[in-house]
Amino acid sequence: MDMKATKKKRYIIPGIIAGILVAAGIGLFIFYRVKTDLVYKEVWLEAGSEAPDVTEFLKRPEEAVTFSKDSTFDTAVPGEYKLTINYKMPIFGTVGLPTTLHITDTVAPEVTTVESYRFFTFQKETPEASDLVTAVKDATKCEVAYAKDYDFTKVGAFDVEIQVTDLGGNTTKATVPCEVIEDTKAPTIEGVAPLAFCQGDTISYTADVTVTDDYDEHPTLEVDTSKVNPDKRGIYPITYTATDAAGNEATAETTIQIKSMIIAAATPDTVNGMADAVLAEITTPDMSQLDQAKAVYDWVVNNITYSESAGIDDLYSAAYRGLYNHLGDCTVKQKTAEVMLNRLGIKNMEIEKIRDTRGHYWLLIDVGEGWYHYDPNLQLDGTTIFYWHDADLWEYSNAHHNTHNYDPSKYPTIQ
Repeated sequence: MDMKATKKKRYIIPGIIAGILVAAGIGLFIFYRVKTDLVYKEVWLEAGSEAPDVTEFLKRPEEAVTFSKDSTFDTAVPGEYKLTINYKMPIFGTVGLPTTLHITDTVAPEVTTVESYRFFTFQKETPEASDLVTAVKDATKCEVAYAKDYDFTKVGAFDVEIQVTDLGGNTTKATVPCEVIEDTKAPTIEGVAPLAFCQGDTISYTADVTVTDDYDEHPTLEVDTSKVNPDKRGIYPITYTATDAAGNEATAETTIQIKSMIIAAATPDTVNGMADAVLAEITTPDMSQLDQAKAVYDWVVNNITYSESAGIDDLYSAAYRGLYNHLGDCTVKQKTAEVMLNRLGIKNMEIEKIRDTRGHYWLLIDVGEGWYHYDPNLQLDGTTIFYWHDADLWEYSNAHHNTHNYDPSKYPTIQ
């Protein structure tokens, strides 16, 4: 046997195997290098763009690629984001491939401001730069600031420069005309007039009242009704106060008359019929008007019991209460007599005391001899005031705490 040949064979086989293994290793290395050359090392994206998909980082299409869990980025924030893309390879398993995402911001903000801005010296806080800006359009967050310090305490007009800077350092400037104003003029109140409502009505104090101001678009209006008793007949004062944002005030005063409720059954036909029935009993056609007026006077004084709680203002409602209930205050008595005198054709007129702690109403009558006082209320001392001269009434009133103190300018000459 040739020992040399045998040894030679022994060395050839391992060499072949080793060569095969080396070749396989080189092939795998080449395969790995080729396959893992999959991801772009850097990717650039403009801020505000839609978030990129993982495939946008690949040089060629591949399946089984994902971002690693710790790979995060925000397209609204410029910067460099270090990312890892996981690639599941045959044989080698999942490998992490690094890349860098560059979010750049090269576009300046778009800014819209108010056309002009007015600031009032009474305002406690000076305006922020953002108060002068109505809209900012940019892919990133922006900072709004004044280009320099401005004095908003000095009255006058001046231009203000606003600068808006995004996260990329891009800046847009805008100029706004400003004016600092000192407001010293009070609002104007219009439509204030005497009011009249019945007991139980829903009272509207401001239905016809308007308030305007030279600068304040929404001045406040307050109504002082503290002296009004909506459940008690009478005339009460009301005060309106308008205030603008600068604290300037305007006031207006008027009155509200609270009348009694109207009695539904007190129609003119019903009341006139009741009055005619009484007149048929106490008067005759041949009586003089003065005698007829005295008959009415006596009937009212003797048949209607005085009661303040039974007072009423409406002519027919008051007369209905006097003729039907035989109960009422001076107004009921006066208006009951008024309806009966009207049915007789006797001229009459209501007269009112100047209101102090309380009011009072009576009548004037004219039977062809001029106007005379006619008060169908029995006075507290038992006095009856029928067909009195004016001088006599004033003497009595002055001696009895101004019971009939009235304003002569509102009435015709009284005898």
